[in-house]
Amino acid sequence: MAKTKIVSKQRDAELTKKLILDAAESEFARRGLLGARTEDMAIAADCTRAMIHYYFDSKETLYRLVLERMLSEQAKVAQGFDINQGTPAEALERFLRIVMTDLRENRNLPLIMLFEGIQNEGKFYKQIVIAAIYEPIQAMLERGKKEGVFRSDINSLHTAINIMGACLFYTMSRNNLAHMFEGTPDILNKELYDVHMEQALQLIITGVKN
Repeated sequence: MAKTKIVSKQRDAELTKKLILDAAESEFARRGLLGARTEDMAIAADCTRAMIHYYFDSKETLYRLVLERMLSEQAKVAQGFDINQGTPAEALERFLRIVMTDLRENRNLPLIMLFEGIQNEGKFYKQIVIAAIYEPIQAMLERGKKEGVFRSDINSLHTAINIMGACLFYTMSRNNLAHMFEGTPDILNKELYDVHMEQALQLIITGVKN
């Protein structure tokens, strides 16, 4: 009986921490680290502020854990991605399709990244494994240049940054861009987003090819 109670408490603790992280993610996406309020997180997670501070020693710790949780899957995909499968253009398109699909499903990430640059000057961005997303793109660009199928004049780092900008801007600026699509408040709906993704991929691949 005692063992059952311990297991139950452990499960309750894990569930509570998950609910707090979920609430924190939404709050950071709305207000960033500086504007986020633990009171609102507590309401959303159906717990007390004291409970948040019991599990997480500071708002900054909570913020870093939210970032790590959101980016961990992307980092795993990037680190395990085979950049040599298919032609350089096929590999690059396949990788970017994965990234852009994740950005649609992981809607809070672009907004949190926007606040990170404005409020924190990239302090926490630097601490996490964000470079893992750019490195495969740079490697595929260098491979394409070496094989003579990508433009020889492109700088792989700057081009990787520009490519990620093309992938991120639509999701990051969705609330502004929604006004350009009358009667479509959610421009991340699958039908519209698929059109955007195909257009962006075509632009990127055409831009780097010889």
